Amino acid sequence: MPIKCHVIKCDKPSVAKGLCETHYAQVKRHGKLGSNRPADWGGREKHPAYKAWRGLLRYYRLDMCPTWVENFWSFAKDVGEKPESSQAHRADKEKPWSKENFYWKEKRSSSENRKEYMRDWQRKSRLANGDYYLNSDLKKNYGVTLDWYRETLAAQNGVCAICKQPETTKIRGNTIAMPVDHCHTTGRVRGLLCTQCNRALGLFKDSTEVLQAAISYLQN
Repeated sequence: MPIKCHVIKCDKPSVAKGLCETHYAQVKRHGKLGSNRPADWGGREKHPAYKAWRGLLRYYRLDMCPTWVENFWSFAKDVGEKPESSQAHRADKEKPWSKENFYWKEKRSSSENRKEYMRDWQRKSRLANGDYYLNSDLKKNYGVTLDWYRETLAAQNGVCAICKQPETTKIRGNTIAMPVDHCHTTGRVRGLLCTQCNRALGLFKDSTEVLQAAISYLQN
């Protein structure tokens, strides 16, 4: 019958010097029995701030207060609870990382909801800066400015250049701005038309011959 390991509560068979393979390797490596792991082994790794601390050690070891370098728990105590989806930041990059020069900065958006975040940001930004975005859209799409649009609308007395009626089309309960009419061949801007008239010209392909034929048809 094989001799058991001499270590108390160890039932493994002895392989050398009265020790099992595990304990013999431990003595051979460390010169003694017993755990060589620190008392907080495993506790640090599970802490929410541990990865941030490891990152600081990797990139800023020489630019951190000594107590943080030596002791993770000192770091965790000084920085407080880590909010979810946040990163370590310091207010003044010219000064070392310390309790007085540290804060948790939440990420603007995670990869999962970035599209929704950007859509919401765009909506809010357009509501807060309507004139800026309208001017930008007019320049991009038609090569005119918001000042041109307002001057033209005033010259037309706020109504369509064809039917002489104001815009009535609504989106989400709000009446839209009167569309800019332009030549699809030359790109030249012609004026402001209500949505119905603007669509009608498009359906007639801006052809004066077809429009004249339509007038003759209606007259007959």
